[in-house]
Amino acid sequence: MGLIYSNIPELDGSDTEISLSNLSALESELESVLERRIAHIWELADAVVKDGGDADIIKSIILSIRSDDTCGSESIIDENAADIRALFSKISLAERLMIFRAIFGGRGFDKKGIYKHSALASDFIPSADASEKIAYLKNSYNDVVYSRFAELFSSPRAMYLNTVNDVCESVFNGDSEYCILPIETSHDGKLSSFYGMIFKYGLKINAVCDVDNNADGDCTKYALLSKKVVFEHPFMRSKQKNKYFELIYNDTDALSLNDMLISAELCSLRLRRIDTLSIVSKDTVESLYFCSVFKINEGDIQTFISFLTVDCPNFIPVGLYLQI
Repeated sequence: MGLIYSNIPELDGSDTEISLSNLSALESELESVLERRIAHIWELADAVVKDGGDADIIKSIILSIRSDDTCGSESIIDENAADIRALFSKISLAERLMIFRAIFGGRGFDKKGIYKHSALASDFIPSADASEKIAYLKNSYNDVVYSRFAELFSSPRAMYLNTVNDVCESVFNGDSEYCILPIETSHDGKLSSFYGMIFKYGLKINAVCDVDNNADGDCTKYALLSKKVVFEHPFMRSKQKNKYFELIYNDTDALSLNDMLISAELCSLRLRRIDTLSIVSKDTVESLYFCSVFKINEGDIQTFISFLTVDCPNFIPVGLYLQI
């Protein structure tokens, strides 16, 4: 894949063809330089693993070598500095993803290693009484949703409660392992009030399903939530179902939204939607967040999450979940 397409017979002998030919020659040189640089990036990754040993130290080293976003040579003329900086910033981002992929994508750590050292990690273990117990408000729609989510478990049990707060607190306090909440409608989009509850209680989405509301085609998306991402559960291994990663992110952090989306694309994640949510935090301060949903079936989610934990440590993982 070239930077500029240059094989245009209709332009033979023209000034444009000469300029394209010069660019094509430089592109061949650039390919060679970049290929050598990629080899050195992999050498760097091996050295970081060897010198760091521990995942936290390794991430600290990777953080320390992040680009300072300045041009590296005083020989660049002022008129070109901004363009060079823009090009270098994208190359730097791609190289950082290469480093994370080399270390956390299966070479330096086992496949689940990244989850043990990320915002998805959790030591929570439900009690025997709470295991596979699903809390929700008793109504006809939630009964339908419960029956669909219950198929994911061997011994599911329903727990009926009176308020949304009670439902969330049952999981937070360990009285139930899961709960059910509506999170989106085809008419209103994301339901900020329920996302506020997810945010407040630190819940994670493990599965979602859509339920039709009426004959007009309106539907509501319901989520199965718990205190942690249950990526090790057998139902997450299904290859026939779509899987998604959802996060809440405020671009006042070090990473721009543009770089966030480019990083996801470089990890072969597919953006499915992005919303702006107004969420009230525990200190009653209302803040705006971007809520992004990525399809991860063919993507390198380990590399993407490991990258976020270093370059965007304040991101909030909402869920790693199955669509049923």
